[in-house]
Amino acid sequence: WDLTLVGREGQEVTFSYDEVRSLPSVETGGGFFSSVGAVYGPFTVKGVRLETLLDLVGGMSQSDVLLVAANDGYSCVFDYDQLHGEIDTFEPDTLRMVPQGAVEFLVIYEQQGKPLTHEYGRPLRLAVTNPDGLLTEGHWWVKWVNRLEVRALTPATSSTR
Repeated sequence: WDLTLVGREGQEVTFSYDEVRSLPSVETGGGFFSSVGAVYGPFTVKGVRLETLLDLVGGMSQSDVLLVAANDGYSCVFDYDQLHGEIDTFEPDTLRMVPQGAVEFLVIYEQQGKPLTHEYGRPLRLAVTNPDGLLTEGHWWVKWVNRLEVRALTPATSSTR
């Protein structure tokens, strides 16, 4: 399993799973809920800060977006503000939105002190962490991540008739 990082200028670095695990790591908490309200966590997770990984290919500016791709063909795009905490957080017991907690995106490889299971995204998963035990919506937690690509944000083209 490899994780490929691509910078906005096309610089590319590929890490094996073991190389990702050898990078400076963080252990913290995080959890999410599904679109039908099933709650997962909060868990203790361990992984590498997304910012640490992106810095290896030139970082990310406010005029960039991040394409996150997974081994199963899934992909999504996050903007700078989202990746720097501009997302909703929720109380685990009631799922009521609460004032935004301090969130941080990690690429995790451990949950509850053990390697991720396939069900939870083994070997690598994008996760949103929060030391206060708040939850986020599940779509932020991308399973089976194998590519992170910084792209320059291009303004939407408007058409006139």
